[in-house]
Amino acid sequence: MAAVKNILKHVSPEIAGRRRKCYRKKAHVILKGEPCLVVHDGPQSQTTYCTVCASEILTKANGALANLHAHFTAPHDAGSQE
Repeated sequence: MAAVKNILKHVSPEIAGRRRKCYRKKAHVILKGEPCLVVHDGPQSQTTYCTVCASEILTKANGALANLHAHFTAPHDAGSQE
């Protein structure tokens, strides 16, 4: 049996190894040792988000995933008529 695909493989939590700026709000600073959300946009490119922005991003993503999940768990014969 094939393994289940991880569709979120480009997103990961990380502990900042140095001071960083949040990609969403440049005024937000991520200090060394603080957790942050990293999105790998390409082989040499990534965007980093502070915990405040990461929480907002993940809440929105959670809603989108819930909608997708609901679409695939809905009864298949809801629209059929006999």
